[in-house]
Amino acid sequence: MPEPVNGKISRAELVEELNQAIQRQGTLTVLFTHAIAQHIGLSATEFEFCDVLRHEGKRSAGELAKLCGLSSGGVTGMVDRLERAGMVRREPDAKDRRKVLVEAIHNRAKEQTIRDLYSPLARAFYELMDSYSEDELVLILDFVRRTTTMTETIREGLSNKTPA
Repeated sequence: MPEPVNGKISRAELVEELNQAIQRQGTLTVLFTHAIAQHIGLSATEFEFCDVLRHEGKRSAGELAKLCGLSSGGVTGMVDRLERAGMVRREPDAKDRRKVLVEAIHNRAKEQTIRDLYSPLARAFYELMDSYSEDELVLILDFVRRTTTMTETIREGLSNKTPA
């Protein structure tokens, strides 16, 4: 943290320090996700892909490609691997038989393993939250929701741009 001037750091320094902390947290989140995925025999991308499916529900390969920022061929290969691993299944779309939907398969054993692997982080999170007042938690929740919306909007913009 920067040295305070007159007992106080400037707003610009504080914002930059917060920006650096958030970037570090993002990197650690990616690395943590990678470690969890390895424990259950998936790549981090496959693990996140399954998470998107759990949250979004059944989707076509094209929709999944757009949601995950992957090529349609990349999604097809990933669905093939995840289907062999018993993590997803394909099924015909009831509304359009030409279309195939992909859905996550609930695997209680893997889900329990994932919960077990996340449990130290969950415990530490709740302990940390106990150190904040309700007003501080409201502020933190507002910040997280707004930065999540901001990040998603910018990510969607990047997804719509042609890569260099």
